[in-house]
This record gives sequence, C-alpha cells and structure tokens, in this order.
Amino acid sequence: MKITLKKIFLSAALISLSVPLFSFDFGGLLSNTTKFSGKEVSDLTLDQKNSISLWLKTPVSEDGLSYFVTEGSFSTEYDDSIPASDDKLLLTGDLSLFKLVIHQELSSGDLTISTGRFYNEDLTGIIYSQNGDGLKAEFQGARFNVSAFGVYTGLLNAKNTTILTDASPANTSPELSDKPKKLYVLADKYAVAGLVFDLPNLIAAHGLSLEGLASVSLDSETADYNRFYGTVLLSGPIVSSVFYDLSSTLGFSKYDDGDMEKSNLSKIAVTAYPSFKSMSVSLNGVYASGKQGSFEFFKGFTSNSAVNSLAEPEYSALAKAGLSATIKPVSNVLAALSADMVFDAAKEIEYQGFQYSANANWQIVSDVSAGLSFGQYFDNDDSGNNKTQLKINASIAF
Repeated sequence: MKITLKKIFLSAALISLSVPLFSFDFGGLLSNTTKFSGKEVSDLTLDQKNSISLWLKTPVSEDGLSYFVTEGSFSTEYDDSIPASDDKLLLTGDLSLFKLVIHQELSSGDLTISTGRFYNEDLTGIIYSQNGDGLKAEFQGARFNVSAFGVYTGLLNAKNTTILTDASPANTSPELSDKPKKLYVLADKYAVAGLVFDLPNLIAAHGLSLEGLASVSLDSETADYNRFYGTVLLSGPIVSSVFYDLSSTLGFSKYDDGDMEKSNLSKIAVTAYPSFKSMSVSLNGVYASGKQGSFEFFKGFTSNSAVNSLAEPEYSALAKAGLSATIKPVSNVLAALSADMVFDAAKEIEYQGFQYSANANWQIVSDVSAGLSFGQYFDNDDSGNNKTQLKINASIAF
C-alpha cells in the first residue's frame, strides 16, 4: 500500500472528527528548581526556576496508536549570577511539543510517522539532543529497524535549545547574549537530517546500530559551516546481568573556506545489574578529540555540558573516566552516586580534575516528587574553575 503525506493528514483529520470529546486527555506539571552554585561553599549564588507546562493528547485512531499531542510551557527564573546592571529575572515561553503520530501495521512490520515539533537524539545522546520542526519515519521489523528524520531549527526558542555554531568556542559552553531580554528568542537556522539502521539481535543478543547525521546551515552569515557525523554502536551482554555499550563517531566540519576537519567522539559503558534493590553499577568512559594525530577539536550540534565545573565545557578536547551507581533503598526513592576523573585532551591527554555528585529523588505520591543533589568539581590547575552545587527540585503533576 502506498502511503503519502496527503493520505496521512486526510486520514488523521477524518478520524479525529469521529473521536468523542471524552477521549481527550490533558494535564499539567508545576515544578520548581532551586540551585546554589559557586567556586566555594562561602560564595554560592542562587538560581531559582519556576515553571508550568500544560499538555493535551487525543487519539486519532481507535487503538490509540495514532494520536496528536501538544505541550506548552512558561517559566520564570531568578539568576543571581547575572551582573547587577542586567535584569536578573528571566521569562521564557515555549511550545515544546506539537506532534501528530500516525501508526500503520504492515505485513512486514510497524510503520510510525511523526510530524510537527518533537524531540529527537542521536545514538550517543551527546551530538544531537533537542527539539526540531519536521518529519520522522520509523519502521520496526522482525529482524531490523530503520528510522529517518529531517527537521528545521530556526523556529525553536534558543533559550531552551542552544545550538553550537562556528562562533561558539569548541570547548566552552556558549552564552546567549539576549537571554534575559526576550520571552522567545529564535534559534539558529539549520536543516538537520539523520538515518539510523539497527540490527538489535545481530549475533547472540548483540546488537549493531549505524547512524548518519548531517546539519546544514541555512543562515547566509554561516552558510559555510556544516557538520556531518557517522556513528557505529555495538551493544549486548557480557554475562547474564552485565551489559556493554560501545560507540565511535567520526565528525566532519567545515569552517568558512577552510578544509574539511575530521574529529572523533568515542564512548564505552559497562553496566551490571545486581539483584539487590533495583541496583545498577556502571563503569564509563568518553573521549572527545582535540588535536591528536589527524583529528581536530570535536564539536557536536546541541550544547551539552561535559563537566560540572564553572566553565561547563562542551564535549570537545577532553576525556572522562568514571563510576556511577543507582539504587532504590525503598520502592519510592531512587538514589544515585557518580564520580569522574577529567582529562584535558586539547593536545596531549593530561589529568585536569575530579568531580562527584550524589542525588536522591523521592516519589512522595504518584503525582508529587522531590529531589536533592549535591556535587563538586576540583580543578587540578585552576582553582577558579572549581564548583560546588546544591540543587533542590520539586514537581506536582495534575
């Protein structure tokens, strides 16, 4: 059967007219996040964010597998680290989700097509992890899965989605200069497309995934800055309760009229699941290239802080090796501990610092939760980059 976009939208419209009003599902979330952070415990500054989000979902098929869902949010944030001459109160509004999903059962598998504004991330979870406006198709078969997406970023709110551009330093988090001034700031204009081919049971429960990702600038001022990524991911069991994930990405970037630069991002994680209190223990490592051999500085597409230091560097010119663990001491409390050694990989790979964090989340009742986390980073060379952070959060769903 030939499926076209015209048929998809026409079918969704006709089906939605027959859906009774009581089939609409809606709700919201009130949340508060209060952070105290600074170089030392004695000079912590306050960053407090309050937000409300409202969502609506309605099926467009009798089985509920085809549906429309949307979510909007509004937040206020008081950031005491902003200079006194600027407005410390930040207001942000966003349409974080606006998606129509059409599900079709085929003789060879299931096809799902999503269109609108939706979240997506690459296989690593580091390179691309954000919203986009466009289309995604996913096919799940008996032996393999395939998904493809294409999105435009220029209508997103840059206050909630930070895109790394050619002007962004490779290994530090970018600043949004007009962040305090507007409710909605349009993001940089890029077209992003991705294709994933997945063999979940290639050999004896070991899986192989391949991904290609491309971002092309649509801004005349940065039209020569385009990025391309190819990722290979292997995963599977080592023994019955121990699993591994291993991935490597080759990145290709072009700056202005220069040559195409090659870079690398590699990750490994080995996770064990002891049969005690839903516990997990993970050894993990990540390498984001600097100037090593033929590699240049790696740079992803979406801003993602790699280290909880004051500089909050991106995944570029660094390496990390760490240990993390989670446990549920009681059924409604999840606790986690993590620690990482951080290495500078700008040229030679040298020890840079150490960080740790501890957090706990308490699901008080089904719709009410609260959390507490504490973490510190200690820099080997520059004590000015040290950071201590205490975070308290709470949320109520309705």
